[in-house]
Amino acid sequence: MPYSPDHKPKTRQKIIRSAAKLFKTVGYENVTIDQVMADAGLTRGGFYAHFKNKEDLFVATVESGIDLLGEPVLSRLRKAEKFGLDWTTTFAELYLSNQHLHHPEKGCALPTLSTEVARSGERAQKAFSKVIRGACGKLAAKLALEERGMAPMTREEANAWFESPPLDEIGKEHRINATAMLSMMVGAMVLGRAVDDETAELILNSVRKTVPRLKISPENVETTLTYCAKKPSRTSA
Repeated sequence: MPYSPDHKPKTRQKIIRSAAKLFKTVGYENVTIDQVMADAGLTRGGFYAHFKNKEDLFVATVESGIDLLGEPVLSRLRKAEKFGLDWTTTFAELYLSNQHLHHPEKGCALPTLSTEVARSGERAQKAFSKVIRGACGKLAAKLALEERGMAPMTREEANAWFESPPLDEIGKEHRINATAMLSMMVGAMVLGRAVDDETAELILNSVRKTVPRLKISPENVETTLTYCAKKPSRTSA
């Protein structure tokens, strides 16, 4: 009996879902094609009907969207918003928690993938760069939306604005702060997983306290930008 027309695309998505889970858990370099196919309940031979190699699979996985935050974290962030808690502080506390530190499979994919994609091919690096830019953009949109305030927007309008924000409403300061926040938190998690518990707590707690301070006023950001622009560059001796 021949396969239905949607069999191949469904199988492709099944492989991508398994790859996303494994990439997030153990990293890009440590995952084999055999592991991906076994997780998907398929044989290795079927892989090449959909992808050329593992890098091709990684690019497809990124283009399909890697969930950077698990549903438990997203749920707690929504609850924090509902009760009027500071979103940035809550986000930092959740991201830089011991739970996230010790359970990478349930957390953000960026700390797991960052160090390994750097040793991968150009296509994988470009795909990962797209993930980073997208994450920074969404975080910047969130900061801009929080500064603007929910009223008079409805929840549905706010969600739509967050998913496709008008770029002219996201200031340079939001993009700078978002990029700095993401870089600090991901870097802290990478370092925290590489050291002993005492050192890890020192790193996480330091960044946990620092990230909320990045929500500074546009005037302060403009002052910083002006200073950096005027500051003479260092020349080698």
